[in-house]
Amino acid sequence: MDNTLNAFLRGIIEAATEFLPVSSTGHLFLFSYFFPFENLKVDHESFEDLFDIFIQTGAILSVVVLYFQLLWKHTKSAVLFITKKADDQSGFSFYRNLLVGILPILILGFVFKNSLDQIKMRTDLLLILGSSWLVGGLVMVFVEMKHYDESEGKLIGMKESIFVGFFQCFALIPGVSRSAATIITARILGVSKKDSAEFSFFLAIPVLTLAGIYKLYKHRSILNSETIGLLLFGSIVSFVICYFIIRLFMAFIRRRSFLSFGIYRILLGILVILYFVRG
Repeated sequence: MDNTLNAFLRGIIEAATEFLPVSSTGHLFLFSYFFPFENLKVDHESFEDLFDIFIQTGAILSVVVLYFQLLWKHTKSAVLFITKKADDQSGFSFYRNLLVGILPILILGFVFKNSLDQIKMRTDLLLILGSSWLVGGLVMVFVEMKHYDESEGKLIGMKESIFVGFFQCFALIPGVSRSAATIITARILGVSKKDSAEFSFFLAIPVLTLAGIYKLYKHRSILNSETIGLLLFGSIVSFVICYFIIRLFMAFIRRRSFLSFGIYRILLGILVILYFVRG
């Protein structure tokens, strides 16, 4: 497959799956398993590792654009509260909750970075992906079959942020999905669908930005006109499509639950496991 087409398709996959609870990393790993980049004049494994993480920056940017007014409002509120020029601590609480929510995965990601960097090369990668999709899907179906009163959903506070942050660490396993881990945990705690999804969006901004910076620094030696062009192209595709995916996703969950995503995960997990076993 032509590398430009490959980058385009990965950008679409990233955009379509990053903020849905189905694991963008898992889908990108699955795609690259069958359709790796070809004939690059750099180390292929290093570029594969960098590309799949880097194009997430495009998806992140779409969140920043869509929620810019809210993020700016919270930023101004936090600054005014810290400088003691206002008593409203909503902005400060917002960023405090994000900090609490990202610390566990940043710490574990740093501690196990060497193992995580090699996981894509494992011979049982498909089994890991399939099992993660299957188990995560079963949990999601179970959670969504329970009744939650959306009119009385809890707000995201310190306690909810701690729990969500802890369970987000399971997303270090390919196929689990950072979005699924955060949304499912928030839903179990009684948070509404809308607030669960949006908190997952906001957690992604620092987590994926830092992951992208780390990978970019780690693989800086492979950057050239060809690789930079593919990275930027994939990110632009991801940004444009993800902008609309997020809006469609939020409109979807206003009317329906996350149950369909759980069923999708189960079916995909079974298919991938069967393919691995037969192979």
